[in-house]
Amino acid sequence: MKLTLHLYIATLIKVAIMVLGGVILGKVMEEKRWIRFFRVLTRPILKTAHLPTSCEGALVTALVSGYAGDALLSLHYREGELSAQQVILSSMILNLPLFLSFAPLLVGIVYPLMGWVGLVYIGCQILASFGLMLAAMVIGRLKLPPETWEDDRNNNHGPSPPIYKVFKKALKEGSYITLRIILITAPIMGLVFYLVNAGFFQVLQRALASHLLFPGLPPSALTVSAAHAVHIAGGAAVAGVLLQGGIITPKEAVLAMLLGNAVGTPFRSLRLNLPRYAALYPTRLALSIILTSQGVRVVMVLLLYFIILALW
Repeated sequence: MKLTLHLYIATLIKVAIMVLGGVILGKVMEEKRWIRFFRVLTRPILKTAHLPTSCEGALVTALVSGYAGDALLSLHYREGELSAQQVILSSMILNLPLFLSFAPLLVGIVYPLMGWVGLVYIGCQILASFGLMLAAMVIGRLKLPPETWEDDRNNNHGPSPPIYKVFKKALKEGSYITLRIILITAPIMGLVFYLVNAGFFQVLQRALASHLLFPGLPPSALTVSAAHAVHIAGGAAVAGVLLQGGIITPKEAVLAMLLGNAVGTPFRSLRLNLPRYAALYPTRLALSIILTSQGVRVVMVLLLYFIILALW
C-alpha cells in the first residue's frame, strides 16, 4: 500500500480540523459547565482513579475526537493542572472513548468481510480498551493521593462567562495547539509515510508474525495475523476468504485477528501516535504514554486471546 502526497496533505488537514474543532468544543463545555451533564459517567471513573476534575473535558471530548481529547489533556498539563503520572493514566482511560468513536468505522470494514465473526472481534477490542481503563483506575487508586472534589452545587454558583468570550478564548488556545501539532507532526508524519512506502514497517511486522507460534492457531491462520499486523482490512479480508473456504474456524479467525492486533499494535503506535504525542508533550512523556498505554493494551488483548482459547 503506497501512501500518496494527497493522502499526506488530507491527513494533516483532517488532524487540524479535528483538533481545532474538538478543543473548542471541549473548552466551551468546560467553561459553560456543560460537562456536568456527563458527570454521572465521568465522576465515578475519575474519583476511583484519583484524578482531578480537569480530566472531565478531555474524557467527554474523546468520544467525538481522540485527537481533541489528547489535545485538551495537554492544555491542562501545560497549565500545571496535571502531573506527568496523571497524564499517563488519563491517556489510558481515554483509550476507551477513543475506540468507541472509531468502532463504527471498524464495523464497516470487518463485517462485510467476516460477518458475525468480525463483530465478535470488535467486541473483544472494546473489552481490551475497557480493561485498559480499569487498569488505569486501579493504578491511580493505588499510586495517587485522593483528589479533593468540591460540591457540584458550589461550582455552579454565579453566572458562566458569555458564550462569545468563551469561544474567543477557546479559539485562541485551540489555534495555538493546532499549529503546534501541525508543525511537529508534519515532518514526523512525512518520515513515517516514507518508511511505510519503503516497506519498513511491513517487513518488521511480517517478520515478527512469522516467528510467533501460538497455541490454538494452525499455520494457515497465521496468515491472518500477519495481514492484520499490517492493516486491519488486510487481516479481515484474508480471514473472510479462509472462513468461506472452511480452512479455519470462527474461533481460529478471532484468535488470529487478536494475535495480529497484538503484533501490529507497537508499530501502529509509532506510526500513528508518536507524531501526535510528540507535538503535545515533551519527548520523554510522549514515549511514556505510548509505551505504557499500548503495552498494557497488548497485555489485555493477549489475555482475551487465552480466555477465548480456554472457554470457546
